[in-house]
Amino acid sequence: MNLKEPLNLLAFKKANIGEPPGTLSYQGPYMDIGIQIDVIEYNQETHIRRKISNLDELIIEDKKYWINVTGLHDMDLIRQIGEKFEIHHMDLEDVVHVSQRSKIEIKEDYLFSIFKMIYLSDDMVKHEHVSIFLKDNVLLSFQEIPGDVFEGVRKRLEEGNGRTRKLGIDYLYYALIDVLVDHYFPVINKSYSTFSDVELKALEESDPKMSEIYKLRKELLYMMNAVTPIKDAIYSFTKMDSPYFKKESIPYYADLMDHLSQISDSLKTYREMIDSLYEMQMAKVNNDLNKTMMTLTTFSVIFIPLTFLAGIFGMNFTHFPGMTDPYAIYFFAAACVMIAFGMLGYFKLKKW
Repeated sequence: MNLKEPLNLLAFKKANIGEPPGTLSYQGPYMDIGIQIDVIEYNQETHIRRKISNLDELIIEDKKYWINVTGLHDMDLIRQIGEKFEIHHMDLEDVVHVSQRSKIEIKEDYLFSIFKMIYLSDDMVKHEHVSIFLKDNVLLSFQEIPGDVFEGVRKRLEEGNGRTRKLGIDYLYYALIDVLVDHYFPVINKSYSTFSDVELKALEESDPKMSEIYKLRKELLYMMNAVTPIKDAIYSFTKMDSPYFKKESIPYYADLMDHLSQISDSLKTYREMIDSLYEMQMAKVNNDLNKTMMTLTTFSVIFIPLTFLAGIFGMNFTHFPGMTDPYAIYFFAAACVMIAFGMLGYFKLKKW
């Protein structure tokens, strides 16, 4: 993954404990990303895509707009966007706090939502914090770094095929969530493929590294923490009386919930498999440790009587029976060998 500690929520919450509510302070790792503002204005007949350098170039007319901001470390720009679209400062705070839980909230004048974008790029799992606002005919999205999963939606808007340009801005909102969820599947498949390799090593007793299993468990936990809130948020959203959710959208969100349920079930199964493999490896480690301790204990028990004999015959007495016998050392050595082999035979007989 592209973050060192994605589960360390407090590390990315607030830099300074005690900051007043609504303080804008980006705590993510991407502080050197160039800020980009990508604007797509469209209706059923036209489509225009352009990049702007400041908000003064943005004039909202009687069209639908998708404004995507890349880079969350420019607090002045975030504040300007909030003032232009009348977004509450508490919601702007959640935009830059990358540890914020996924959610969908209906405000007085707009819809605010947060999601975790998890996808494959160059066979590497990447994840980032994505915020989406929906207000009137404008969809405003924020992401941390260039590159995302939305290129297919942009292409559909450009080509004008399908429903994206024909339907309202609420359908564009659904399309973005849908593509976010769709990209969870390849990530899960990759993780499962990695798990299968580790499991095969375990079954072949080739001593797989526990660090690999631990990494898989960590990635799985992050996926579950990302998917579960989205599922709950969408379920609540579809039950709300909101201008951003129409009856015509029910089949689309029902299909989306099916995908999320499938992902959730797969993650639960995957978690049980990883936990089983982890427990199996821990049992194997403990068994190997027990065997080592048994071997050491056996040698210790054998040498205890030998040490006792050596201690007796090593005492400095002036008169000691057998000390003057030239063959005493041989009798002593033979007795030690017999005792050692006798104890080994006893242990073998008892199967200890």
